Amino acid sequence: MLIRHLQNCSARPGLGLGKIAATSAGFSLFELLVAVSLIALSCIILFGVQADNVDRAAEARFYTQASMLAQQKLTQLNLQDFAGLTDASGDFGPTYPRMSWSLRVHVLTEEESGLAGSNGWLKLVELTLRDSASRHYAYTVRSLLLRKIEGLP
Repeated sequence: MLIRHLQNCSARPGLGLGKIAATSAGFSLFELLVAVSLIALSCIILFGVQADNVDRAAEARFYTQASMLAQQKLTQLNLQDFAGLTDASGDFGPTYPRMSWSLRVHVLTEEESGLAGSNGWLKLVELTLRDSASRHYAYTVRSLLLRKIEGLP
């Protein structure tokens, strides 16, 4: 069986057993190098695209979580006593251990708000959320909170 296979490798009659003619069909070393180079180049391009997609997915996940957590934190601030709103920072506990928040509060004057008689009624709240594992992601929300006015529901 092996002898018959080796005899079939010969392209010209008369060549001995195990000898292969120079005109036999096959790939040269240069052709193989070109093929391997093209495969390697394709793999490099695909891995680059994959890495970029992973980064984009992590960014999208951060901004989705941050917007949800910011809405939750702003609701808590809205329910909190107006006079007790001051600068603060913290995290979201074991549920979201990588996320932290910082709060800056500024009482607006009549000149800043443009509303006559509104001195001390409005506070500008700036809430920033960060991912502690990745310092280049930050989500900031600015909102105005109004003091509860006596006599209004």
